[in-house]
Amino acid sequence: MHWGECTITLEDVALHLSIRVDGRVVTGPIFLHWDELCDELLGEVPPENARKGVALKLTWFLSILRAPLPEEPTIHQLQCKCRAYIMYMIGGVLIPDKSGNRVHLVYLNLLRDLNNIKKYSWGSTCLANLYTELCWALSKVDRVMSGCVILLQPWTWYRMSFIALRVLRSETTYPLTIKLYI
Repeated sequence: MHWGECTITLEDVALHLSIRVDGRVVTGPIFLHWDELCDELLGEVPPENARKGVALKLTWFLSILRAPLPEEPTIHQLQCKCRAYIMYMIGGVLIPDKSGNRVHLVYLNLLRDLNNIKKYSWGSTCLANLYTELCWALSKVDRVMSGCVILLQPWTWYRMSFIALRVLRSETTYPLTIKLYI
């Protein structure tokens, strides 16, 4: 295929990731009192070893998620866990950074009101981030690409079926054989 004949669209994002592609823009202030914001919305201030600039390590969010809740948690404790999980998903799947293990704190401010999260266009943000990363990777400025790369494989199989995996029946000891045809 020639350059520019095929690209990932918002329809593909909605189809493969099942996230909203219309709605409010995912943006917000980038200069906040991050410790106060974390304490308010996550229930604790991250330690210095969990930070790098205005990004937090995903392992710190994972430690919050693994910590047990009290037998009768308060609404605030449940909301803090929920925000930690959403931040983990943003940094780990939807909008990962190049390190693959951090998430920018700008997204945390958007999680202040959990009822408003569904109003944001997370799909268009995910796609815009992926486009940016693909451009950087193609320009050979960076050698590492980030973005929602899990979107690339199902999109490729759906749009270019000639490279999709095919399951073949076999008479060998293994009942199924999977081959990639290119």
